[in-house]
Amino acid sequence: MRAVAIVNAEASAVLEAGPSLAEDIARRFLDQGTALELLLAGPGEIGNAVRRAAARHDIDAVIVGGGDGSQSLAASLLAGTGKALGVLPLGTVNLLARDLDVPLDMTDAVDALAHARVAQVDLGELNGRTFHSIAGLGFPARMARERQRARRAIPFARWLAFLLALIRALARIDRMSLVIETGTGRVARRCSALLVTNNIYRETEWTRRRMSDGLLEVHIVSGWAWPPLAWAGFDVVLGRWRQSGRIESILAREVVISTRRPRVAVSIDGEVVYERSPLVFRVRRGALKVLEPLPRAPASEA
Repeated sequence: MRAVAIVNAEASAVLEAGPSLAEDIARRFLDQGTALELLLAGPGEIGNAVRRAAARHDIDAVIVGGGDGSQSLAASLLAGTGKALGVLPLGTVNLLARDLDVPLDMTDAVDALAHARVAQVDLGELNGRTFHSIAGLGFPARMARERQRARRAIPFARWLAFLLALIRALARIDRMSLVIETGTGRVARRCSALLVTNNIYRETEWTRRRMSDGLLEVHIVSGWAWPPLAWAGFDVVLGRWRQSGRIESILAREVVISTRRPRVAVSIDGEVVYERSPLVFRVRRGALKVLEPLPRAPASEA
């Protein structure tokens, strides 16, 4: 494999372990027979670094070390270039890594990527902006904003920062009046949280079985008070959110969401952006090449 690695210098794992983590990553790839260039880049430098790598003719893949926001930016820039994205999970949640079955341990992740195969997956799109996993309105967007604040305040303890963000987000519930249009009709909802996912998430674990079905799924938590939101959160944690009835889900290939406000905060793979209403969601089928680890051998019985 011919690859370049770009590591976010402010990814949660890098902040906790220090810049030497990048050297450890390069050394581990070399131990696996892959010599690659590795760049430690600040958040504002990642986009240009990925663009430069995508334009090169001497590499096949760009491995990005960071959280879901870094992976989302890289996916948007690598889509359609023929270069595969390698996901090195160094963030807090690491949704895309989990879906691709990339181990969350850094050493195991490098070993898996060094011997991966190339696959093609769908990307979601909001008003022309690409996302690999989830776009959220209301509580998800507020949670993403609070997580960014908490990470700046507590940069070396990602789960403590996550807990602080959760408390702050629950203290102020957003009240949204939305009109949601899909190929099957038009519905109006008053809700505190809405998610649009790229393909379909399992109920018992927050991962996707496939990322190539060409579908979007809209998930709605109705009501403007915090108890429905809290109960929906418990249902997700317990793996029963589809059967509980507290979260309404709608499958579609295209979704148009109209809001009362002309601009609305949306979390895109954990990063907050502001988009104009109406919000138009689509699927870009097979738009991205990714490095997918080979299936793991089952553990032998003693």
